[in-house]
Amino acid sequence: MATGARRGGRDRPTDPPRGGRPAGSLKAETRSHRAGPLSTDSALQPQKLDHGCALHTAAKDCLSAAVTQDAQTPAPTPRAIFYTSENNPANHGEQHEGRHYSIPLEEVRAVFPHGLPYRFQQQIKTFNEAFLMVRKPALELFSYLKSSNFAHPAVRYVIYGERGTGKTMTLCHVIHYCTRQGWLVLHIPDAHLWVKNCRELLQSSYKKERLDQPLQASSWLKNFKTSNERFLKEIKTQRRYVWDKRESTEQGRPLGEVVEQGLARVRSASDAVGVVLKELKQQSHLGSFRLLVAVDGVNALWGRTTLKKEDKSPVSPEELTLVYNLRKMMMNDWTGGAIVTTLSQTGSLFKPSSAYLPQELLGKEGFDALDPFVPIPVPNYSHREFESCYRYYLDRKWLQHENARTEDGKEELRFLSGSNPRQLERLAGPL
Repeated sequence: MATGARRGGRDRPTDPPRGGRPAGSLKAETRSHRAGPLSTDSALQPQKLDHGCALHTAAKDCLSAAVTQDAQTPAPTPRAIFYTSENNPANHGEQHEGRHYSIPLEEVRAVFPHGLPYRFQQQIKTFNEAFLMVRKPALELFSYLKSSNFAHPAVRYVIYGERGTGKTMTLCHVIHYCTRQGWLVLHIPDAHLWVKNCRELLQSSYKKERLDQPLQASSWLKNFKTSNERFLKEIKTQRRYVWDKRESTEQGRPLGEVVEQGLARVRSASDAVGVVLKELKQQSHLGSFRLLVAVDGVNALWGRTTLKKEDKSPVSPEELTLVYNLRKMMMNDWTGGAIVTTLSQTGSLFKPSSAYLPQELLGKEGFDALDPFVPIPVPNYSHREFESCYRYYLDRKWLQHENARTEDGKEELRFLSGSNPRQLERLAGPL
């Protein structure tokens, strides 16, 4: 078992000496940088000629160190191994699998005002670029969407996998694909935030037995407006909506007015979300737009919550206005689009941390509600995908430690991470 890339712990020699330094682990090797300058007295003294070559011993040592370094450090690799210039997801195919493509930063801000994993957002800030890897699960979904008959009921897709395999990034790739195809994207990131740690619960003015979450609703409306502003001007309401005694939205008005109502009157935000979902569901069959319902952590919509009522009794998910309306969107009783969801261990309250299969995370109620669906498994990196990610980190000089740039260092990262995307990113950060 290679341990050269371990952070901390005991040092043990794993690599041949470089430039005359003692060999050691990735962590231990860095201590050699603290040493002072080597004495150059011996280099100033005349030395014996070796087979007629007038090389001083010090010069030979330098040459030997250079040869050793060349032997350890892999040769520069062409960008073609980890990069593709094809930036339109609609054109991605098997020939692009394992390669990264670029999303312009202004497009990232428009398409993903929310929903990107936090650590990926930090990577974007660090590299000042957004590169997303083309992986097989996303390509599989693209092929299904391209061959779908949208006159039929919406097909439900469930993306699942172990922790850190890239389920959310696969969903983001699908969202980018649909956005480039001109779809209206109804994106619910982190659905588990709707069922836990809610700072404000109010009794619904529409249905007294339900509870509104005005802060979560207004935040979602703001981001929905950012990514779908064009559609909000074109889609008209099919009926009149009364918000209170003085305010209403008339039939035939732009759907954007409903969104603005929810943003201007936070008390009405949860009801405004319900109206938006209802209008989109009812109008998707008309053909004026394709609708993608993308929910990250859909399993949070069934099961238990951490929320309490005023009498300290637990709140069930169906009592929440947002969850109640979103569950309706999960039904395949509408046409003109698709439902793509992920299962999240984070959203699985009171479930074993090792659970990741649909029947484990959804439970009987959730599984029955989504059945039938198309399962999309997301595994750890393949050999090709790991190599691509590793080369990307090298090219961006994210891996600074000299041993991490060797073949042994690469294999050690592969072993320690188990080729898990999240673990690899976390291991590579300090190096």
